[in-house]
Amino acid sequence: MPLIKREVVPIFLSRQLNTKGAQYELESVTNKTLSNIVLQLSSLSKHAEDIFGELYNEADSLCKRSCGLQERIDKLSNKVTKLDATKDDVSLLQFMELKPYSSPMDMEPTPLTTKPTAVEEAYNLCQPPPYLSLLTQYREDGKEALKFYTDPKYFFELWCKEMQKNIHDIKQKRRKKVCYFTYHYDLCKGR
Repeated sequence: MPLIKREVVPIFLSRQLNTKGAQYELESVTNKTLSNIVLQLSSLSKHAEDIFGELYNEADSLCKRSCGLQERIDKLSNKVTKLDATKDDVSLLQFMELKPYSSPMDMEPTPLTTKPTAVEEAYNLCQPPPYLSLLTQYREDGKEALKFYTDPKYFFELWCKEMQKNIHDIKQKRRKKVCYFTYHYDLCKGR
């Protein structure tokens, strides 16, 4: 299911309750439709403002990052020009002692810091989680009950455990097959 980032409201322009006994029903529907069109245009302009605001913020952060990269490139180019290949002797052991590069960024698919305003608004419209924390006192394992409902890593960990169990079962089946075939081979060879 796709995640709707922005929605222009109202969706249904002419949908309204029939007013019984209305003398000018066609004019009433026309006025309601026109007012809903104006509401749609205002919703569209709000979304356009949000889009341009996000574009401005992204361009600003890109500019800051590129300026930072340019400073780092300038520092490195100064260091490279100062290096002399005949004087500086670097051994292979020094390169082997270096730690491998690891990214400082978190590997979550949707981190909370980069959530767009439209998604934040949709998130705020959601209902809060149920009061499962009241059930924590009845759990025998001591874990918090609400974490099973709201922790995004829970399902990934559950999936990992299931995959490990499947791998273990497959290994057990292979061992049984190997034992079965070696047993039959020994029986046939003994005859």
